[in-house]
Amino acid sequence: MVLLGAVTGLVTGVVAWLLVLGVELVQQLLWATGAPWERLLIPALGGLVVGLLVARVVPEAAFGGVIGTMETIALRGSRFRAVVPLGALIAVAIALGSGLSGGREGPMVLIGGSIGALVASLLPLDDDRRQSMVVAGAAGGIGAAFNAPIGGMLFALEVLVGGVRGASMQVIVVASVVSSITARQLVGPELIYQPRSDLALGDPQELLVYALLGILAVPVVLVLRRSDDLVRRLLRPVFRRVGRAPTVAVGGLAVGVVALGVPQVLGSGDALPPVPGTREPIQAMLNTDLGVTWEAAGLLLILLGTKIVATAFTHGSGAAVGMFAPSLFTGAALGGALGIAASQVLPELNPGAVATVGMAAVFAVMARAPLTAIVIVFELVGDYGLVLPLMTAVGVSMMLGDRVLGDSMYVHHLRQRGVVFARTDDVDVLQMVTVGEVMTADHPTLHESESREELERRFTRGGTHGYAVVDDAGRLVGVVSVRDLDKPGETAGELCTRRTVTASPDDPAFRAVRRMAALDVGRVPVVDPVSRRVVGMLRRADVVRAYQRGITRSAGAQQRRDASRLRDLAGVQFVEVVLDATSPVAGRRIHEVAWPERTVVTSVRRAGEVLVPDGNTALESGDELVVLTADPLRLRELVAGEVADG
Repeated sequence: MVLLGAVTGLVTGVVAWLLVLGVELVQQLLWATGAPWERLLIPALGGLVVGLLVARVVPEAAFGGVIGTMETIALRGSRFRAVVPLGALIAVAIALGSGLSGGREGPMVLIGGSIGALVASLLPLDDDRRQSMVVAGAAGGIGAAFNAPIGGMLFALEVLVGGVRGASMQVIVVASVVSSITARQLVGPELIYQPRSDLALGDPQELLVYALLGILAVPVVLVLRRSDDLVRRLLRPVFRRVGRAPTVAVGGLAVGVVALGVPQVLGSGDALPPVPGTREPIQAMLNTDLGVTWEAAGLLLILLGTKIVATAFTHGSGAAVGMFAPSLFTGAALGGALGIAASQVLPELNPGAVATVGMAAVFAVMARAPLTAIVIVFELVGDYGLVLPLMTAVGVSMMLGDRVLGDSMYVHHLRQRGVVFARTDDVDVLQMVTVGEVMTADHPTLHESESREELERRFTRGGTHGYAVVDDAGRLVGVVSVRDLDKPGETAGELCTRRTVTASPDDPAFRAVRRMAALDVGRVPVVDPVSRRVVGMLRRADVVRAYQRGITRSAGAQQRRDASRLRDLAGVQFVEVVLDATSPVAGRRIHEVAWPERTVVTSVRRAGEVLVPDGNTALESGDELVVLTADPLRLRELVAGEVADG
């Protein structure tokens, strides 16, 4: 796992470097002088191309990549398509190079996560280890994008994992460090932001300013979120009529209109195309290059408002850009304006320091990642003198944000899609049962060519609320439910939902249940992972049976744990035996079987119930026996069934 993490970090670091080169190349190809017509049309043209890529090649990159990564972890067992890294790389390079308002950090989470998943596919890893690889790749993506390995690690843990977990820590740390070192060697060791003055705290009274900054960060994020939601609602009719590509083009055109008056809103806030004014607006805010006058404060507020509008149209249209960089831009503008105003009362206060802390305060509320916000600003500016201001502003913003905003921007958008992103900490009894054991194997399916009339007849007859739709080879096409009859279309293939959640027969039942809960659906098709043929359906009733079986197995496991001391005291061990139809023991009573010496049948699990056997208990095919024996080899030969050591 550590080796795979290092490989993931290495590849992610190289891709981060290629993304920087790609953005520069697109800028050189599209931009000449930054004339008004370029500012108006190039973002729209770039939006059209990015929309085509998102619609046809890499839909996971829509809305920035972090959301797509979280959705893949929650619903698809951390499995990414092989085209995602390259497709997202091209889409993001065109988006940022053409001036769409956003950042590359969120897409690098998707790119790094998908690289981690592809590297994980080199070995037969289980879902937990594959998810660790995805999270490690995401950490490497942030670490490479910001030259901030600790910040990348913390972002992955806080946003994608939900806390520090020992099982995935090592691989995440390795991937983030290797990715950051690789990108540093290729891109250069320079810090992204290089303040020209000391940012350390001066008068302790300045902490009041930073506390006020934390309070003001919350309404900024609230406006950013609601603006994004508003744009999505406004552009939804466009998307339904003409698709994703024209929708993103409309968003790009809106960015161009804003850029006619305020060209600083283009791109990420760093290394802008050749437009009037500074090409490094965030750096200018941190260095107070705009001045410390009331006019400068007013300009910063204009930059704050216009950046929110441009970002809302870019992100809300579904472009492949992230919200990370815009949160830093708006935070720097907010902090810079507040710092200029406060410096009129506290002359020793450095407005650049307040702008720097503003980046952390806004990002912390937006992503619900306070540790990442604090540490990543340290790594971005290389100044550790801001620890108290950072902790003050981020602490206040998080406390207020918990009450006003609730979820992070990422989880908020996932909930709008009907996806609940959560990870349980307890060990579920459903881990002991596979989907194949409890699924409905004979659940009826529909052929993709069946007509709407046939679907209506099937649903009218009742029996089920949904069917798996298959092709001629029995491979899954999608899932159709009663609600799908409201859609336009004449066949099951046209009406069904094609991007659906599935399970495989070997999956633990709890994973399938988690995916069902995330989308609030009542059934999941069970698909053979090799042939893609539908082999059954997991329904809510099957989940109940899975719980019953899991509970009985849990009781048996507890019994074995409680009596495990007998291994050392008497030289015996517990063995679990499943009797199949060919077992010579099936159909006989316990006293009729010539068991090995020092062997006792302690329990029989049958049809979800645990029986305490005696000599007259008849054994049946399908029984699960828990046997205490001193000779497990002879026991295997006797029952000729599947045996797992306790």
